[in-house]
Amino acid sequence: MFKQISFFFLLIPFVFFAQVGINTTTPSTASVLDVNSSNDGINFGGFMPPRVSLSERNSINPTASDDGLMVFLIEGTTRCVQLWNGVDSTWDNVYCMPVNQAPVANNLLISGTFQVGEIITVNFDYTDAENDPTGAHTYIWYRADDASGTNQTQIQSSTSNTYTLTLNELNKFIAVEVTPVATSGTSPGVPVLSIYYGPIINPSATASDLFISEYVEGGSNRKLIEIANFTGANIDLSNYKLRKYVSGSAPPTDILLAGILLEGDVYVVANPSTSLPCNSNIDQTDFNLNFNGNDVVELSTIANVSIDIIGVIGVDNNFAENITLRKKTGVGPNTTYNVGDYDSYPQDTCNDIGSHTY
Repeated sequence: MFKQISFFFLLIPFVFFAQVGINTTTPSTASVLDVNSSNDGINFGGFMPPRVSLSERNSINPTASDDGLMVFLIEGTTRCVQLWNGVDSTWDNVYCMPVNQAPVANNLLISGTFQVGEIITVNFDYTDAENDPTGAHTYIWYRADDASGTNQTQIQSSTSNTYTLTLNELNKFIAVEVTPVATSGTSPGVPVLSIYYGPIINPSATASDLFISEYVEGGSNRKLIEIANFTGANIDLSNYKLRKYVSGSAPPTDILLAGILLEGDVYVVANPSTSLPCNSNIDQTDFNLNFNGNDVVELSTIANVSIDIIGVIGVDNNFAENITLRKKTGVGPNTTYNVGDYDSYPQDTCNDIGSHTY
């Protein structure tokens, strides 16, 4: 009987005096729990809510009656004090610790001479939200067949912002991907790829001879041949001629040329029936210029020494039917037809007839 009475009196403070204190003997009468930061005024501490991962928090399974339940969520870079919203059945953020931002690369610009053997350099704007100092950035250089990045190929990866152009880049385009790096905080940043620059040209300032810079195999009798002079001197065209090999077969039909072709200029020969927007740039017409996509067209000297050629003599196939072929920058005469020397465009394209960039 005595034990039962004693136990009853022990319960009385908890029933009638529900205030509980930690580090204090006089808890607030307005609270059921009063946590003091120190009990001696010398050593201090804080309140630590339960720390949980996302999976641990999701395993709690609170109900509406647990409205206001508190946890401190730590998941990756997320660090948030959260309360259980019993009305909406959601964990709501009370406060989330700020996350250190990774550095950012903007405004990539490649400078230099886009020519074989030259050194090109990329510069960019480095920013970091927390002003974390810049580190050793990563640069990955690429080459491609055109400015759109077709057949992109990695050619160098390093911490150098320069690259020396090689013969492998001749007539290609060049770009670089920069990954910004900070010496502190969150790093590295997101890689950023520049636009493609080019085409990369031959270091030679002059061509060895005249060459066919453009070939237009248009509809009906719309046929044009453009001849370019980048030899470094004015050229007497009476020393040259065009030769047409029907279906690739000899003997050819000759088209004699005349006049002086200035250095850096072009000479356009067309079929008289040509009706294209580029008619105003035609220098000479000849009905013999009526080739089709399987006819070979050759530029030679008056003594029949081959200088440049489109097609293969003795071969009959539609290698250049209904297209425009424009010789790539940096490519001069070639007595062996190489389709890689030319950029190809749709039928009747002639917007560049009358000028050429070597």
